[in-house]
Amino acid sequence: MRQPGSGDSGVAGDKQTHARLERELSPANRPAMALRLAVGDLVVYASHGIGRVESRQSQQGGEETLVLAFESGLKVTLPLDRAREALRSLSGEQELKTVQRTLRADSQPAVEPWSRRHRRSQAKLAAGSVSDLAEIVRDGIHRQRRRVKGGPAPVENQLLRQARTLLAAEIATSRGIELDEADAWIARQTAG
Repeated sequence: MRQPGSGDSGVAGDKQTHARLERELSPANRPAMALRLAVGDLVVYASHGIGRVESRQSQQGGEETLVLAFESGLKVTLPLDRAREALRSLSGEQELKTVQRTLRADSQPAVEPWSRRHRRSQAKLAAGSVSDLAEIVRDGIHRQRRRVKGGPAPVENQLLRQARTLLAAEIATSRGIELDEADAWIARQTAG
């Protein structure tokens, strides 16, 4: 696919964000439909994006592993138990409607040090939730538009590009459209 568009710090907010992410990622809060993790299935692996289950292998000692292949050529091998915790299925239309609402929301960028914003965004990116990706994209675009205190730091721009790329890829794959169309859809949702 082409790219669209060209630790605990001791801070209470970071602890709250971490606790929220742990709750969201817990198996009890996942969609009822369990991942099959069959060879050929498409899955989302947090900041790596969309991968295809290439194989399932039995290791010595009876542990089963899963090999994921990504379009970039990256291959990741995960123990099956870890894969069940770390992977999620592609978003369906219901999740994409939530993404649309999130992107359209007129959220004011938080007035806080960029390093704190960046840590919070990194935690969202690592969690791999499509709605968290949408929040990163929305807030980054709003911040660029408003040029909050001279605009975003270069590292924030990089994180915004990464989140936008992952979000566009998931929208494109879920809807069966081209990556450029998905990125244009994101732009339309955040215009305004």
